[in-house]
Amino acid sequence: MKQGSFKKNTGIAFAVIAIFIIVIWLISEKSISYSEPQEAILAVEKDLVLIPAYKINSNSLFFFIKDQNNLGVTYVREGLWGWKVEFLTWISMDKNRNYENLNGYQRYDENLIFGLIKDGDDRLLQLDDKKATILNLEMLPTEVVEKHQLKGLYIWYFESDTALEEGTIKLINKATKEVIDEINL
Repeated sequence: MKQGSFKKNTGIAFAVIAIFIIVIWLISEKSISYSEPQEAILAVEKDLVLIPAYKINSNSLFFFIKDQNNLGVTYVREGLWGWKVEFLTWISMDKNRNYENLNGYQRYDENLIFGLIKDGDDRLLQLDDKKATILNLEMLPTEVVEKHQLKGLYIWYFESDTALEEGTIKLINKATKEVIDEINL
């Protein structure tokens, strides 16, 4: 009789501990989830200039400017309790804002590559047969564009469901089809 009682009490104790752990986990998940994607980002890093790329279903992609001279990116995913930010990554921006050519790129995980160029309306970026998405930074409020010297600058990025491991990124003049610059991954 004592052994059966011990097993029953042990089972109850484990159940109580499991419920306690689940409640703590749910509370912590709820505390780091937000009703909007930008709230999730700004909860992690307060002083960012956010540049939305897209919000599709439960996925958002945001670029940002950090500390005046850093361009970064992050994904925000919507879960059961709200929006949660993934990790943030960034690169230093050229203080002279000389982006006539490809000045390198930054990776986010294996599936996203991004960088900056000038005159994005007149240029095309290709990674093998894929065309880059280009965001005009002059879409931001005028005071932000002036403060961060963003006039004429564009963010370009390649995003894929599979890893972007190799290939050549080409910067092409749209009018003449001339390759201005290229960089290998």
